[in-house]
Amino acid sequence: MVRMVRFINPNARTRIPGYWSPAVALLIMAGLALLAGGCSPEGDLRQDRLQRIARWQDQRLAPGDSLLALLKCPDAHVRLAAAHAAGLIGRNDVVPQLGELLEDPSLAVSCRAAFSLGLLGDTRAVARLNEATRSGQQQMRLAALEGLAHLPNDGTALLATAAGGPQEEVQATWNSLRNRVADVDSTQLVAAMAQGMSAAEGVPDDTMWRILRCVEALPDTSLTPLVARHCQSLHPQVRVHAYRALTRLGDPAGLAPLLAAFSGHDQFDGRTRDRVDIAGCRALGRLAGPALNSTSGDAGREPDAEQVAALLIAAAGRPSPHVVASALAAMQQICAEMPLPAEAAWQESLLPVWRIRLARCSKNFLASDHLMVRAAAIRAFAATRGGGGSQDLDEIMTTPQVPFVAAACLEAIGKYHSAPLELLATHAGPAQLGDSGNPEQGAALVRTAALAGLNHLWHERRSVVPDSLALEMLPRLLNAAALANDFVVATTAVGLLGDHPSPGALATVCEAWVLASGPGRNDVRRSVLAALDQMLADADDRLAACGGDSAIGDSLLGQAVSLLQAAWQDPDIRLRKDARETARNTGLLPDYLIPTEASLEATLPAVTRDRRQPPVAVPHKAPKILCSTARGDFVIQLAGKLAPNTCDNMVALIEQEFYADLTFHRVVPDFVIQGGCPRGDGWGGPGYMIRSEWSRAPYTRGVVGIAHDGKDTGGSQFFVTISEQPHLNGRYTVIGNVIKGLEVIDMIEVGDQFTLTILP
Repeated sequence: MVRMVRFINPNARTRIPGYWSPAVALLIMAGLALLAGGCSPEGDLRQDRLQRIARWQDQRLAPGDSLLALLKCPDAHVRLAAAHAAGLIGRNDVVPQLGELLEDPSLAVSCRAAFSLGLLGDTRAVARLNEATRSGQQQMRLAALEGLAHLPNDGTALLATAAGGPQEEVQATWNSLRNRVADVDSTQLVAAMAQGMSAAEGVPDDTMWRILRCVEALPDTSLTPLVARHCQSLHPQVRVHAYRALTRLGDPAGLAPLLAAFSGHDQFDGRTRDRVDIAGCRALGRLAGPALNSTSGDAGREPDAEQVAALLIAAAGRPSPHVVASALAAMQQICAEMPLPAEAAWQESLLPVWRIRLARCSKNFLASDHLMVRAAAIRAFAATRGGGGSQDLDEIMTTPQVPFVAAACLEAIGKYHSAPLELLATHAGPAQLGDSGNPEQGAALVRTAALAGLNHLWHERRSVVPDSLALEMLPRLLNAAALANDFVVATTAVGLLGDHPSPGALATVCEAWVLASGPGRNDVRRSVLAALDQMLADADDRLAACGGDSAIGDSLLGQAVSLLQAAWQDPDIRLRKDARETARNTGLLPDYLIPTEASLEATLPAVTRDRRQPPVAVPHKAPKILCSTARGDFVIQLAGKLAPNTCDNMVALIEQEFYADLTFHRVVPDFVIQGGCPRGDGWGGPGYMIRSEWSRAPYTRGVVGIAHDGKDTGGSQFFVTISEQPHLNGRYTVIGNVIKGLEVIDMIEVGDQFTLTILP
């Protein structure tokens, strides 16, 4: 018997039985609305069909014949729900039927079918979507262009539209081309970008910056002169992406126009000034190092170095900590590519004057109150001074530091400290975590940084460490860490063990697979598969890993084979596919015993809804959420109709005070702020994963999305876009928009605490 939905206050959050699907909620409500307040046999039939689709979508599994029948249902509401479900479930067997829906009488159905075909990624749909880009309906053309952004294709239709058409479609085309640069003929695409950037009649700014984004994805140095022209643009978005394109091009010829463009930054103010400063500093960090290093000893190039130093020091004096951190990061990048002679590292007067100025500037920020600035300053100072900054790094590590800053310091110690071994080994041991109990929040960040530092010493700085590091200390620390209670430490250590094949390391990696449990189980196991791939990539590596002892070798290799076979039965498709790739690369099994990717997907079991997750929700008038921080408050309007279940999950967590005093653990200037991790290091969540509710909603400034590590792996972590980010469209669930206090997101820094509450 089908359970019916209770009709309650439409302003309240409404829930439906737990077997209902997230993605069709909007469709269900639309169908109910059309019943005009009453029940009828026809209405009951629609309700029953929508419930079935909802159940299949929530389980990510649907009977083929039944779904096919509903895709052909006379009821447009049902066809819309079925097309939506097919895309999110991943039903490639209905690609022909979805293709037919591109000509559906309902425009909503045809547009949804185009988006779902893109999500499926099946190249059989390319011809139909290409044809749809020439539809008489603009909405259909836009949907087809967006679908092609997610579907491997040679770009034929995209390049044709990019050459001319309504600007909204041209812009959508460049967004899609940016995602498909690996598929499109590079010669044709470079020619199209060159034509767009040099068009005599001028290209609208909102189109130009999208063309420049494609240059970022497909850097070709022949485009440097054309990109350089746009470094002088008065449109901040165009100038920002021109700088980013120069950064990706990496052409030393781009340094001169970049330096010239900096003189025009005074034309901007406020947030736009910060944006061009941040992008300019990043470009300097990429271009100045190689350009100056290639002319070392050439006195004629010293003025360039002085100018670069002056610009970065000036940027470090700006009021925005995001600009300051970007300037310091550029100093680090420039100097990291110009290693110091040992004598110069210890005697400051032997340094070039411009490097002395950068070192002193960065040193001024070592005690900054802004965590992101302090961490960037530590890295920059260590890079500019080399071993000569060792004493300062010692002092930093002897005073209490938050994990984010301590990890940055350990990274610098591994790269530049004159005697790094003891410091790194001290922080790489289990005492830092208290493996017998729950780890102190953030301690994993410190321990993993120390382990990575030791690994860096072994690979890059062998001259400063004794042989005992490789023969005894590093294997011992990595083996212990690989079996740590904290899954982040275990995941990191297992990955590093892949660089050190031995019988002991192989045994530890296999044991880590067995011990993996809890929320981080799959992270550890994916790391195990990657480590096996590294250790056993070919017969010689396998022999080295087994020490030449066939008995030990057979036993260990048997364990590796067993865990691969176990991974192919795992409900996580990521583990299944990783195991298949490892088996193919290592030759541990003959090809005929390795499942195909299609069979791994076809044999996935139905997904079960975790009991801690709220029941599946009907679309509702979602509440507004207040995010309170010390830097100010901002308000999020949740998109209850767009992503009902994701929104309801967030509301349920807020009601449990899950989001009380958490931190923004990730801040990328002019990109995103991200929070919602209870660990504070970006690895945590609510203990379960939620289904993705992808849509065509664009990621403009202030849009709130759900972070994930692949489809259907979201949880509690969310992000807010600081600027427009088209490459996120259709790839991350949109759950709302910042509708008040938008200026606050520009001020958020790493480590800032926040609390989410529901507004009345």
